[in-house]
Amino acid sequence: MTMTKAIDLVNPEVMADAIAAELENKIRFAPYARIDNTLVGQPGDTITRPRYAYIGPAEDLQEGVPMDTSKLSMTTTTVTVKEAGKAVEITETAILTNVDGTLAEANNQIGLSIADKLEIDYLTSLGETQLTFDGTATTADNIIDAITLFNDEDEEEYILFINPADYTALYKEMVVGNTFLSMAQLAELLGLKDIVRTRRVAEGTSYIQKQGAVEIVYKKRPEIKADDDILARTVVIAGNTFYATNLYNEGGVVKLAQA
Repeated sequence: MTMTKAIDLVNPEVMADAIAAELENKIRFAPYARIDNTLVGQPGDTITRPRYAYIGPAEDLQEGVPMDTSKLSMTTTTVTVKEAGKAVEITETAILTNVDGTLAEANNQIGLSIADKLEIDYLTSLGETQLTFDGTATTADNIIDAITLFNDEDEEEYILFINPADYTALYKEMVVGNTFLSMAQLAELLGLKDIVRTRRVAEGTSYIQKQGAVEIVYKKRPEIKADDDILARTVVIAGNTFYATNLYNEGGVVKLAQA
């Protein structure tokens, strides 16, 4: 007689496909990044990535005197590929009595865990910027003045990464009387594409990022493996991925912080 075991109910390929498909949705910062999958399956643990060099701060001008031009230059930087992963252990009883719910939750938790790690490294890349503004993002004036550091002539898409406490202070400043502002409306008033509230940014420090200034490079998409422990009567499900985050444009991120 054929017996169905708990391990037979775990399909690593299906789970890997599900996590890979949902991973970028779970990473809240992914919509603002360059996503690069071209190195998937290529050998090596370090990768060379392009980086546009910062052209330097704006200069004082004199009336009627033409300003000097700066040459936009591109350099390269070497980024070490990281491996991130997480595993969960589930009893056979839990799987056999609640197949869909238990496995779906394991799938969800592994995806959240990997996304969590990528967000941490994403913010580390934001912190590599050379553009800084002396002041927090708790006032509209500071944000608008910080945007001018990009020195863009054409309209660009900017995203503000801000601590929830600082966002509250900013919101209170912008709301007059009983006027209600949605986050999208507030962003539009400040010349931003979007505002991301995250506790990963320390209170008093914020970042304004130009769309695509940071990239997420995948070396290997999420992979899921499963194994069973016949003595403990459990199934271990493990997921991992290889990736790197990189500040693609040195002039594409402004850090706001009080000196």
